[in-house]
Amino acid sequence: FDLLSQQLERQRGPDRVHIRSSHTYGSIIRAYGVLQDLRGVWDTWREMRTRHMIPTSIAIGCMTEALASNGDPESAHDLIKELLAEPDTRPLVNSVIYCSVLKGFSHKRHFDRVWCLHKEMQTEKLTVSLAAYNALIDACTRSNDMARVPQLVKDMAADGLEPNIVTYSTIIKGYCLENRLDKAMELLHDMKQSSRYRPDEITYNTLIDGCARYGHYDRGMAVLAEMQEMGVRPSNFTLSVLAKLATRSRRPERAFELCEDLSKRYGIRLNVQVYNNLVHACTANQDLQRGLKLLEQMQREGVRPDGRTFTLLLRGSLASGEVTDTAALLRAAFGLPGGHPAVGKPRNGSNARSGWNNIKLCPDVVAEVLEGLVAQRRDPHLAVQLLRDLRTVPGLRIDPRLHLRLTASTASTAAGSEPLKAW
Repeated sequence: FDLLSQQLERQRGPDRVHIRSSHTYGSIIRAYGVLQDLRGVWDTWREMRTRHMIPTSIAIGCMTEALASNGDPESAHDLIKELLAEPDTRPLVNSVIYCSVLKGFSHKRHFDRVWCLHKEMQTEKLTVSLAAYNALIDACTRSNDMARVPQLVKDMAADGLEPNIVTYSTIIKGYCLENRLDKAMELLHDMKQSSRYRPDEITYNTLIDGCARYGHYDRGMAVLAEMQEMGVRPSNFTLSVLAKLATRSRRPERAFELCEDLSKRYGIRLNVQVYNNLVHACTANQDLQRGLKLLEQMQREGVRPDGRTFTLLLRGSLASGEVTDTAALLRAAFGLPGGHPAVGKPRNGSNARSGWNNIKLCPDVVAEVLEGLVAQRRDPHLAVQLLRDLRTVPGLRIDPRLHLRLTASTASTAAGSEPLKAW
């Protein structure tokens, strides 16, 4: 991205390249979108329009995608309406352009706008593409509105479109989220009968994750067995959902056994997501020491702990009443003196002061931990001193009222009464 950013910055200066086609403008708009530079996106679009160039459908698609994927589907939709109002650009608007906006509204969970947009496409008599249908089905999944899916599938057939593996996997995911595993398994059976679309890793992982969500251990293991019989190789994602399945089924030891067995059999190097779910297996079973050993192991293997790693361990440590470990882990997360011995120095060349994850550890979690330390009533002043030290961490934004809450609770604890909880 650095090279791309440098080239685009050059395009803003006196050595810029003269652009001769709307297709090139579209490519530059797409590049700005990838860099999440909406100012560059709009500047490029306006320059093209000021030069009275008629954009191609591809350039319009790049523009709406850049806006929608960067959290502004509303502006993308407004742009579509402007283009539909102009005779020269109206024929250029197609289903692919609408699809980007559908996805944008769906990801922002503005599902009412998704269906309004679908109706608008029908009013404009646009041919709905398979990608657009998949985006609509994904919106059903995200909104737990699977009742719309059968009609969408019928509409696809009426338009001469067949579901593809994305369609099947998305519908399976939706049924899993609604705990309708029987329907998901029926769809899996249909896929296996198809000569064109066979279940892939994503399909099986989705099913296992659905089983994990509701603690259906035996069913999840049956899906894993079938996955292997079908010759579909497990991945790190498979291991992460298996660890989740075992933990939620109250079989934490199986989480370790499954990850060890499958990683050896398929040559998988565990990533941070798998380690995090194994850490969760430890903390959920109140086995903090094993979680700390996992923290040491992942660092030996060159896997960098992230915000979730520290969050799980901090909460597990608090739940176990380990005040000293909790304070030391929080210090280690931000590179403060007195960090936990289970946390080594980062290997990326940064100094210890920058911490392992720094700002990625949510400020709300920091506040939760500090208030939890006070509530333990072991060392009333520990949290206050820790807060003072955390205020020296660059970029860490802490609620300014937190100090008052901690001080009041510390004074209450020292006086022998219950810590204040009304914050």
